[in-house]
Amino acid sequence: KKTILLLVPSSCKLPSSFIKNKLMLFKDIPIQTKLMRIIFLISVVILLVISIAFFIYEVYSFRQNTVKKLSTLSEVIATNSTAALAFDDDKTATEILHALRAEPQIEAAALYDSDGNLFAQFKQDSVVTDFPVSPVIAKPHFNGSNLETFQPVNEAGRQLGALYLKSDLGNMYERFRLLGITILTAIG
Repeated sequence: KKTILLLVPSSCKLPSSFIKNKLMLFKDIPIQTKLMRIIFLISVVILLVISIAFFIYEVYSFRQNTVKKLSTLSEVIATNSTAALAFDDDKTATEILHALRAEPQIEAAALYDSDGNLFAQFKQDSVVTDFPVSPVIAKPHFNGSNLETFQPVNEAGRQLGALYLKSDLGNMYERFRLLGITILTAIG
């Protein structure tokens, strides 16, 4: 007869009959069933760890790709806006910004002149947004459910103004939600 010693903190006293009953139940299970339960438990833990690691990687890479895409788009729009700012042509600047209708995730865009005054602006339909009072050239940053960036508008080494872009991250969060549901379904 083997004796099993269980160490239980004094603040957590379980009736000795409870412990004996649980040990007896586990003792009465065939070894094949015990092994199957242990293998199943290990498999679930491994699947959970891999799923969490995949989810973290997906969040990180999607955020990086979103920043890269917005930075590239802002560089293209800034380059196309140099003539409009150089010749003080707000009509052309507005037309350039309105080309962003083709990018539904872009909620708003604005061009600022070299003095930091709002020169031209664009908002997607049904978007209510306030534009920054003056441009602050900085790296793209996440602001709640949006990604915002400023891009300098330069020509021949001279800064003509700045471009502001505001992107909606709703698609990103929807993708994460679907990924979470997929992971939970796979584990369940």
